[in-house]
Amino acid sequence: MDHSHRIRAVLGLAALVLFVPLAACTAPSPPEPDTEETLPEIAPPLTIDELPPYTGVVRLNAGSNCTGTLVETDADTAPAYVITNGHCVGDVGRAAQETTVDLDWFGTADFFAVQGNEESELVVDVAAIEYSTMHTTDMAVLRLDATLGELREQGVLPLRIIEAEPQPGAAVVNVGVPVQGLHPDAWVLRKGECTLSEQVDLIEFRWLWFDAWSNDCPGVIQGSSGSPLIADGEIAAVINTTTAGIAEAVGGACWLNRPCEVVDGTPTMRLDTSYAQSVAGIGACFSDAGFALGGECPLTVTEVWAETGGGAYRGGDEPDPNGGLPSAALAGRAAGDVMTAVVPLGDPRACRATETYLGAPAVSVPAADTIEWDGPRPAVVAVDLPQEEGFWMLCVAAPGAESVGSAVLFEVDRTPPVIAAGASVEDIGDGAMVVWPHLDPPELSTVRFTWGAPDAVDCENVDAFQDFFTQPLMLSADDLPASYCVIGLDSAGNATPVTRIEID
Repeated sequence: MDHSHRIRAVLGLAALVLFVPLAACTAPSPPEPDTEETLPEIAPPLTIDELPPYTGVVRLNAGSNCTGTLVETDADTAPAYVITNGHCVGDVGRAAQETTVDLDWFGTADFFAVQGNEESELVVDVAAIEYSTMHTTDMAVLRLDATLGELREQGVLPLRIIEAEPQPGAAVVNVGVPVQGLHPDAWVLRKGECTLSEQVDLIEFRWLWFDAWSNDCPGVIQGSSGSPLIADGEIAAVINTTTAGIAEAVGGACWLNRPCEVVDGTPTMRLDTSYAQSVAGIGACFSDAGFALGGECPLTVTEVWAETGGGAYRGGDEPDPNGGLPSAALAGRAAGDVMTAVVPLGDPRACRATETYLGAPAVSVPAADTIEWDGPRPAVVAVDLPQEEGFWMLCVAAPGAESVGSAVLFEVDRTPPVIAAGASVEDIGDGAMVVWPHLDPPELSTVRFTWGAPDAVDCENVDAFQDFFTQPLMLSADDLPASYCVIGLDSAGNATPVTRIEID
C-alpha cells in the first residue's frame, strides 16, 4: 500500500493565515495592552543526539500550535494515536462541559522537530478526534492517518502512558515545542528538568479540572500545551496551563491563562507554577482494536451541558454590562429531563454527587444536535446568586448519570476594577487625532465614553456615555480642543471612576 499521501517529508514551514480586523483599513491599530507580564526563560532545544528517546513527541498543528505525544498501544496494525489537550483541538470554542467523540478533524503531527533537522522531519495527517474535553480534565486523543507500525518503521518511538499516579516530588522531564515570541525556525523540541509538586483542583475561565499536577517545569508558554511530563520513559501527565510570568497586581485571577487552585473551596492563584493534567490509567482506553471508551478506560462522556452560561456577576438581581442576568442555556446528548442545583464551589466534585440533586427540580432539555434558530432551543435556567463575593456552581445531571454531572461556574464579584480606565491618543496628520480606549479583560472588559468641547462636555453623567465597540474615535482639527471621558467595566459590571483626557 502506498502511504506517501499520509506520511511525508517536510521541506519548509506551513504558511500562517492572519486575520486582520476591518478597522485596520481605516485607522491605526489599537495599542498593545499595558502589562507587567513577562515570558519565562525557555528550556534549551534538544540536539539531534538527544532526540532518540523523544521521537514520539510531536509538534502539533490541529487547531492551534501545541505539542502532543504518540501513544504506545502495542498494536502496530491499529491506528496511531496522539494525546494532547482539549484546548489544542478546538474545545476552547465548544461548551465548557461538553465532550467530543469520534469527530473527523484536520491538521498535522510533525515528528523529529529538532533544530537544523527540517529536511528529515516527518509529517503525518490528523484524521479524527477520538475524544476531547475540557470538562474535569483538559484532554484529547487524536487518531493519525497512519498505523503505529508504519510510524515505528520510520524510527518513531511511542511512549507508554503511566498506569498509576506518580508520587509527589517525582522527577520528570518536560519535552515540548513552545512557540510564543519565537521565530518559526525556533519552533523545535525543548527539554526541561522539573519536579511534580502535588495534585490540585483548578479553575480557569469557565473550566474546572480535577487532580492536576502542579510543577516547576521551565519555559511553559504558548505551544507547550499538550507536552508530556515523562517519568522513567512513561507519560505521567500533560501540561495544560501556567501562571509563569503573570503579574499578581493586575487583577483578573482565574481568568484565561490565569488558573487558580481551589483550596478549601477558595480559588487562589499561585504564581510561577505550571500545571499538568493527570493521564494515569488512560492506557486502558487503547487495545488491539484501537481506542475505545468504557470498561477500565477512565475517560468519561458528559450527558448534559451549558451551551452558554456562567461567568461573573455582581450578584442578586444586578445585570452584567450587557444587561444579562445569571443563567445557563442547557442541552444534552439526548433530549430529556435533567436535574439542577446551585451550590457554593466548596467541594469542586459536588456536581458529581447524587446527594447534591436530592429534591432538585426537573428541567426538560433538547438534544444538542437538534438545536436550530427556528427549531428547538436550549433550556434557559435562571441562577439565583447571592450578593456575597465568591464562586458558585450550577450543577446539572441526567437522572442516573450524576457521576458525570456538569459544573457551570459563576463568580460573584463586587470589587471595582484594579486598573484605571484610559485611552491612547495618536496624531494621524493634518491636525486629526484617533482615540483608542484601553481594554484589558477581565478588569476592563467593557468601555464607555463621551467627548466634546472642554467647557461643554458632561463627564459626570455616565448614564449618557456610549459603548465602545470596535472603531476608535476619529477627531478632525475642527473638533479640537476636546475632552474625552471614559469609564471601564469589568466582566461583572463593576465600574472604574471616570478618567478625563484633554486633547489639544
